[in-house]
Amino acid sequence: MTRKYLAQLAQIHASAFSPGWSAATFAAHMDLASDDIVDIVAGEEVRGFALMRTAADQSEILTIVVAPLYKRQGLGRIILGRAEARACERGADIMFLDVAADNLAAIALYNNAGYHQYGTRPGYYRREIDGRLGRVDGYLFKKHLA
Repeated sequence: MTRKYLAQLAQIHASAFSPGWSAATFAAHMDLASDDIVDIVAGEEVRGFALMRTAADQSEILTIVVAPLYKRQGLGRIILGRAEARACERGADIMFLDVAADNLAAIALYNNAGYHQYGTRPGYYRREIDGRLGRVDGYLFKKHLA
């Protein structure tokens, strides 16, 4: 992933999260030796990506997003698999991630990919609920890769 895609990363992230991360935030992650962006790019278009961090024998997906036009085409599963492969290349044998309790499609993806919920962060995600700012639990998932 090169810096020429920073604006697309920010745009795609903002389509799924509020507030989305800025191009500068993604640039800062690119500068960290511990972080990787695993992506699917066709032509000059980013279709989805995961930002992950690896430390010692553990990796964590910090965010994973598929562009709205390409949802429900299996790209999330492909990106997740590529992130797991990158984690293994870096020597990790476990992957962590969290997901909002109301993101049922992502929860199904993680369950089908062999992840197991091991905890909950009460009120971790901010959401607009019925026109007001509210909170949604975050579910903690992990998968042993080796």
